[in-house]
Amino acid sequence: MRYLLFISVCMSMLLSAELTPKSIIHASGNVQQIALVEGKIIAGTSAGTLELFKMEDASKLSQITFPSIKDFTGDEVAPKVFSVDMLGKTLLCVVQASNGSRELYLIEEGKPKVLIDAHANLFISKAKFVDKNRILIALLSNELLLWDIEAGKEIYRIQPSTSHFSDFALNETKTMVASSSESGEISVFDALSGKMITVLKGGNVDNVYKVDFKKGKVLCAGQDRRGIVYDLKSGSFERIDAPFLLYAGALSPSLTLGAYAFNEQNDIVLFDLATKTKVHTLKGQKSTLNTIIFASERELVSASDDQFIMIWRIP
Repeated sequence: MRYLLFISVCMSMLLSAELTPKSIIHASGNVQQIALVEGKIIAGTSAGTLELFKMEDASKLSQITFPSIKDFTGDEVAPKVFSVDMLGKTLLCVVQASNGSRELYLIEEGKPKVLIDAHANLFISKAKFVDKNRILIALLSNELLLWDIEAGKEIYRIQPSTSHFSDFALNETKTMVASSSESGEISVFDALSGKMITVLKGGNVDNVYKVDFKKGKVLCAGQDRRGIVYDLKSGSFERIDAPFLLYAGALSPSLTLGAYAFNEQNDIVLFDLATKTKVHTLKGQKSTLNTIIFASERELVSASDDQFIMIWRIP
C-alpha cells in the first residue's frame, strides 16, 4: 500500500509542471478587477480607466478615462474603477466618486452614462448584468439589489446576512447567484426574484474572498486557507488546504480543474477536481491576486494588485 502511495505521489509530481504566461498585458494603473466576455478582457484600474483588450493577441481595443475626483483631503485624484462587466457592446462599471461614495456607469458606443450617482449613497462593491435591462448590485453592507435600467429603480433588495459582503457569482444562465461574506457561509438565491434557495456552510469558517458558480458547483477561496467546492444539490463539499490565504479562485467550464491563488509567491495552482491532485503551477503574478477566470479548459486569465494582466495557456 505504501509503495502504491509513493508511486502515486511521484506520478503527480512528474505530471505537474510550472507554466509561465502566454501573454502579459500592461494596464494603465493597478488592476482592481477584470471580466472576460466573448474573448474580450475588461479591466478597471486605479488610474480611473476602463480598458478593453483582445484576449487572442493581448492587443488594446479601447480605453475610457473617468474625470478626476476630490479625495478626503481635497486633492484631485484618479477614481478607482472597482467592478466591470459587459453585455453585447455595452459596458458596466462601478467608479469611485468624491468623499468615498461610488457611482454606477453604463457605457454605450464609448459614451459613459451615470445610472446611479453619488447622491444615492449606495456604497456599491460589485455589479453584473443579469440581462440587457437588469443589473445585480452588491453593496458593502451585504445588501444585494436588482436594478431595472429602463425604470431607473430597484426591483428587489435583500440582505443574505449581516456580515460584510465579499463577492458574488452568477451561474452560466444568470438565473442563480452565490454570494459570500465574512461569515464563511454562501447564500444562494434566485437572481430575478431574490428568493433564497439555500445556504451552503461548513466548508469555510472565515471570510470567503471569491466565489465561482458553474454547473451546480460553487467554488470558494477563503481567508482560512481553505479551497472549498460545494455541490449545490446535496450541500456536501470537497476541501483543499493551502499554505496561505486564498485570495482568488475559479472553476474550469467542464469542472475538470479548479484554480487557486495558492501561496505567498502569488502562484496559481491548478487542481484536478476529481482527484484533488496538483496539475500545474502558474508563475508570473508579482502581487496579490484578485481575479482568476477560465476562458476555456486550456486558457485562463488572471489579474493582481498591480498593472499586469496575464493570459495563460494550459498544455
